[in-house]
Amino acid sequence: MAVPWTARRCRALGGWRRRAPEGEAGFLLPLAFGVSLVLMLSALSVQTMALQGSRLAAAELEQRRLEDALASAAEQVASRLSGEHACLLPLASSAWIAPVPGCGAGLDPGPLLSGRVGENDYRLVSWTPGLPGAAGHPGELRLELSQAAVQRLYALELAGEAPQPLHVAGLRGMGR
Repeated sequence: MAVPWTARRCRALGGWRRRAPEGEAGFLLPLAFGVSLVLMLSALSVQTMALQGSRLAAAELEQRRLEDALASAAEQVASRLSGEHACLLPLASSAWIAPVPGCGAGLDPGPLLSGRVGENDYRLVSWTPGLPGAAGHPGELRLELSQAAVQRLYALELAGEAPQPLHVAGLRGMGR
């Protein structure tokens, strides 16, 4: 049953206006509160998604920075193996104990076993020699960043013949 409307005089305006009966009064405040609650929850949801996206982007950037540091370390080790430490190429890293057989008496393999690239320290985990030439398989170089404990495997393609010493002809990442 519908409640009839009543007329009431408004003193401020000097006229009459219609007013809802007491049973229907006060429905706007709960409605406004509900709408504001929905808007606030929506805004918080959007903010949470933005923060999560920012955190994921920062993690991806850090991962790329670490992979770049490992690639730089691999290039540094490959250049040393092509230079004065070329006599170490046919030997596994477990045999690189001074004095190294087949190398000069004063050769120290220490600079290959660990080093620093930028602000990252790295260490050589293992070196497995490969066979030179197109028919051979590449040597495998595993490096690890000390701070992040991130490892990566690289393939070093070797070149050279028996009278000449081996040298590194190429470097490529193989995975983790």
